[in-house]
Amino acid sequence: MTWDAINQLGQQYGAPDIDYDRFAARWDADPVLKQLVARFDGHGLVVKTKNKEAEPEQGEPQPSMMDKAAERATKASF
Repeated sequence: MTWDAINQLGQQYGAPDIDYDRFAARWDADPVLKQLVARFDGHGLVVKTKNKEAEPEQGEPQPSMMDKAAERATKASF
């Protein structure tokens, strides 16, 4: 899940916005998060599941929706 998607879900419940730095601080302080989250980075986080196919493979980060939109806009302008 991207940080934007997490924040959109959180807004429905009145939760404050979260980003990488805030999550990293909570990660260090809350061992429950380590049981729920497989990994996180500047783009978002991956929730642990029992289904291995649901987790993206390690490697190059996938482009975000904004990256894809910017690329399409750049191509369309030429």
